[in-house]
Parts: sequence; C-alpha cells; structure tokens
Amino acid sequence: MRIADRGMRKNGKIFLLILCLMGLPLFAQGATGRAPEIALSPKKAGPGDILLITVKNEDGPVEGTFNGKKIFFNPSKNSYKAVVGIDLNAEPGRYTLELTINGRTTSRGVTIVKKKYPLQRLKLPEDKVTLSPENEARAEREQKEMAAIWPVESVRDWNGNFSDPLPGKEITTFFGMRRIINNIPKNPHTGIDLSAEEGEPVRAPNDGVAVLVEEQFFSGNSVVLDHGQGIHTMFFHLSKVNVHPGQAVRKGDIIGFVGSTGRVTGACLHWGVRVQGARVDPLELIHLNLE
Repeated sequence: MRIADRGMRKNGKIFLLILCLMGLPLFAQGATGRAPEIALSPKKAGPGDILLITVKNEDGPVEGTFNGKKIFFNPSKNSYKAVVGIDLNAEPGRYTLELTINGRTTSRGVTIVKKKYPLQRLKLPEDKVTLSPENEARAEREQKEMAAIWPVESVRDWNGNFSDPLPGKEITTFFGMRRIINNIPKNPHTGIDLSAEEGEPVRAPNDGVAVLVEEQFFSGNSVVLDHGQGIHTMFFHLSKVNVHPGQAVRKGDIIGFVGSTGRVTGACLHWGVRVQGARVDPLELIHLNLE
C-alpha cells in the first residue's frame, strides 16, 4: 500500500470520527442536498382512518412497509406520497413504518389511537334479520369471494384525487356505526349509506377496473373497482349496473344506478373503500390531497 493511500484512509477515518463525536448523521442528506422530511397526516390515526405519508426533500426512489405490509409511494409536487389504510378493527398501539429512501433505510413508530363510533338501534322485519340455511350458505360463499379480491397488488390506475360518486346526498348511515338490530348486536358498518332517488347515476370516483360485477344476497347488484396499489371502491344495492367484469373505467364514468336491491328497506347507495385490504371511511379517501 502506498503512503498516499494510507494517508487518505487515515484522514477519512478521522473525518468520520469527528462527525460521530459531533452527533451528525453520516447520511443525513437526500439527493436534493437536504435531509429528507417525513410527515404523517394525521399524526395520530385511528381505526378506519387513512394515513397519508409524505416524504419531502428527496428525489427517490422511495419504498416502504407499514406493519409488514407493502405500501406504494408515488411522486407528487416536490415529494413522494403513500396512503395507508388503518382497518376498522385495528388495535390501538404503536406500529412500525419502515422506509427505504434512495437506498437508505429508516424506521419509526406510528401511534394508532382509539376512535369511538356512534351506536344505532334498529327494528327490522324478522325476515330481514334471520336467514334460511340456504341464504346463510350463499352469504358466506359470497363473503369469501369478496375477501379474495383485497390481497391483489395491481398496478396503479388511479389518477389524481378521488371524487364523490354521488355528490350532494345525505348520509343516512355513517362509517363505523355500531348496530343493534332487534336487540341483537351486529358488526359495525363498513361503508357509508347515501340517500338518493331510484335510478340516479353513480360515477367512478377515479380511474380503475371493474373486478366484480354481480348480484349478491346482502349487497344486491354490486360493483367493485380496483384502482391499483391496493385501493378498491365498492358500490352496493344498485338498480342496475353499467359495467362488465374486466372493463376499464375513467373517473366520472357512470358505473351503475341507485337502487334498492339486496337487504335494504329503500333506495340508497352503500359506498365502501378498502386500502391494502383495510376497511376505511370513504370520506377519508375523497378528502385526501394526492396531487
């Protein structure tokens, strides 16, 4: 080894030692010359919320996982953004967010807090509550069929912010509402119900692909759209559908019409959202700024 090489290595070690003694990170700056800034919104999310993760001051690429599940970062204005669904049944506590930013890996804890949802008591005809063995078997089969959709990691189709599929309508049942029907506790509501007239058009909230179009026992005429990167939207109780399985749709396309099919007492639209399989409030999705 030449004396010059030995001197360079020695000086390099001394420089790194000085950085450590000064408490400075060895890889503090991103590709932009500034330290990457990681922002969470909201800072403390609850069950049913959508967590928006923004990485600023970085040219990318950015990859990550939340609680071991892959999340998808997309370039935005001077930043990268990803959405994380916090399931309605998520337990409060600390969860791990792991990021790889331009080859550098970091992790941080994310606090999931308790969130209370309202309670609704209903009285319904007995035939709307008690199922025959045949109907119960059908409902279980359709539930499994629906559940098989969520793990799929498809390419991104959505473009820009999500829109309301039926704007200006009154919400008759909010997301997360706990129901007691005929004095029997039921599962919480995993979407929102919108009051509307029979036949009103329901529009795609973003670009996507129709991955399920069929008539089901509970949800009646149903459409599920896959927008890519783990984001799905679903629309139930339609009077009729306007898409077929595998059809690509654009934001604003009419995918069906309000109806009263399935287990409902009147015309309405049940609108649900899944983000990486997590059941989240649809209103959270249309309030996100993804641009």
